[in-house]
Amino acid sequence: MRDVLILTNGQEEHHYAARTLRDRIEDLAGTDVRVEIREVGQEGMGSWIAWIRERLGKKKDAAEKLLKWVRRTNEGTFGKSRWPQFRRSVALALDEGTPELVIFFDLAVGLALQERVGDRTEAGFQRIGVALEAENVRAWEKVPADLIWTADEGPAAELKHKHIPAKEVRAGGWPVRPEFVCRERSEAKGKPGEPFRVLYLVNSRRRKALRTVERLLKNRKVRVTAVVGREEELKADLRKAFGVEERLTVRGWIKNLGALIREHDLVITKPGMITVREILAVGRPVVLVEGGKKAEERKDMCRLVVRLGCGALADSPGEIAKRVEAALEGGGVGFREWRRRARKESFRAEGAAERLAETVVQRVRAASTADRLPELRLLPAPAAGQKQLLMVDLHCHSVYSDGRMSLRELVDFYGRRGFDAMAVTDHVVDKGCLIGRLVDLTGLVMTMEDLPEYFRALQEERNRAWIKYRMILFPGMEFNLDGLTAKRSAHLLGVDLKEPIDPGMKLKAICEAIRAQGGLTIAAHPHHMTSMWGRDTLFLWERQEEYQPYIDAWEIGNRDDLFNPVGLKRLPFIAGSDFHKPKHLTSWKTLLFCEKEPEAIKACIRENKNVSITLFRDHRFGWVAEEKRDKIQSTAVKVGGWSRT
Repeated sequence: MRDVLILTNGQEEHHYAARTLRDRIEDLAGTDVRVEIREVGQEGMGSWIAWIRERLGKKKDAAEKLLKWVRRTNEGTFGKSRWPQFRRSVALALDEGTPELVIFFDLAVGLALQERVGDRTEAGFQRIGVALEAENVRAWEKVPADLIWTADEGPAAELKHKHIPAKEVRAGGWPVRPEFVCRERSEAKGKPGEPFRVLYLVNSRRRKALRTVERLLKNRKVRVTAVVGREEELKADLRKAFGVEERLTVRGWIKNLGALIREHDLVITKPGMITVREILAVGRPVVLVEGGKKAEERKDMCRLVVRLGCGALADSPGEIAKRVEAALEGGGVGFREWRRRARKESFRAEGAAERLAETVVQRVRAASTADRLPELRLLPAPAAGQKQLLMVDLHCHSVYSDGRMSLRELVDFYGRRGFDAMAVTDHVVDKGCLIGRLVDLTGLVMTMEDLPEYFRALQEERNRAWIKYRMILFPGMEFNLDGLTAKRSAHLLGVDLKEPIDPGMKLKAICEAIRAQGGLTIAAHPHHMTSMWGRDTLFLWERQEEYQPYIDAWEIGNRDDLFNPVGLKRLPFIAGSDFHKPKHLTSWKTLLFCEKEPEAIKACIRENKNVSITLFRDHRFGWVAEEKRDKIQSTAVKVGGWSRT
């Protein structure tokens, strides 16, 4: 197993590129290469990192002086506070493993890596710096690396002539997600008389958004789609202001933005780095709305669009409308030129992530085969077929509903922490009731259209989880059956499902459908919760005698809550984190003593023997198997009829 370490420092575009690159590397290398993303640095360090970047991008003399100042870490305010902390954070990330290759996106990380290496000829690992900035790359002139990867030819040519300490500089494109890759092999030509389709990604204030849409619609040739995200009030304001205007479509949260961009001729948005790169990768021209609090930070993308000639800049609603009108004058000559140049840029971006991933995989596989450190597991793995102590979490959510992590990220997050089994149980609602329809509008739950893709993706991750981590992944769903009061609301987990189940059925019918697939039925947070994150769901608890034959287990622990009445009633129990984001991992978990096999795990929970719970704390590879097993077992909390274990 070869290791690749990707270091980020908190910037959104760095996380985006890191996740995209990790997915492509693992798709290419399979289980041969393991990729880990680590964020280095601490809160509040972003300002001085930006300060370093700014100073290094100025005059040569200033850059030289600053580098000397950085190296004198024991002198001055800067050296005594921020830099040592940051350098230590990078060192700790390296010490947790022995990567063959390290990828970084910020020059401060590159400088910290160089201080770690010192003057040694061999670093012990290769370094690839990815310069995502398009226009200002002078800051990279002093960063040592085996390869500096830039998004465009211009920055690469500039760096090559600066005699930087990097062994190689390559212009390979900006790594965007696969759904934003241009799929059109020829110029798309609209039919005569078709309206000009404008996609307006609204991220401005209400009044400005309303005026922008109004000015755009004055041009009878234009049809506008306004995307407002989760701003439900703005959506209502737009619909109220323009009524049944046929040339306006108002959309909320969009799960497949790439497909929506392809359906339009022009995009209007603010000059965020990720958004602009995705739009250009699809091959669409763009009108960038300047101004705002972060205008200085966004000038990089504005300069890029102007240099490429694939769009225009505007500030006010009137200017935006004028740019669109000017592009359509003379039969759309200006727009066609924008489109031609945008498509040219999209061809450069096509396959950028794959090219960078291929470069990484080739370099990693060519590295010398040194002895690797063994996996750090929570508990040692006994022989197959033997009973063992298993750590499981059967209540987790991904981005398919209201979670923060993708399925791949969720599997890696749990797998690298030594969990033996987990279930992904994203939310579905009954759209037959009023509350269900309202919740469905938020975009925070799965729709029936999402379910086939959800189960397909879960099956892929199930195989990967077992091959890579020997972790069992159970596909699941959380059925949100919400009423107007807590006593009329129930949340039910279906675990180890083979196919989707209609959430519009009656609760008992859903339980029977889950069991027909061999799955587990689990009552989620069935009692009063002390936390403020959600409302109580007491329907099943109020009718426990009626529903007890239909329920395999009741959550006795959910995140920070411990439901003592479940133990006092001697009901079959489990505990789960109700995981939505990383900090939720510190929560109640279930410990099972059984064979590490899906049917054995489900049987153990149904029989509710050899089951305990523990309050899990995430120390991130802080356990060594043999030394910590006794401590883990001693912290298990014995509740509800422990004479059975």
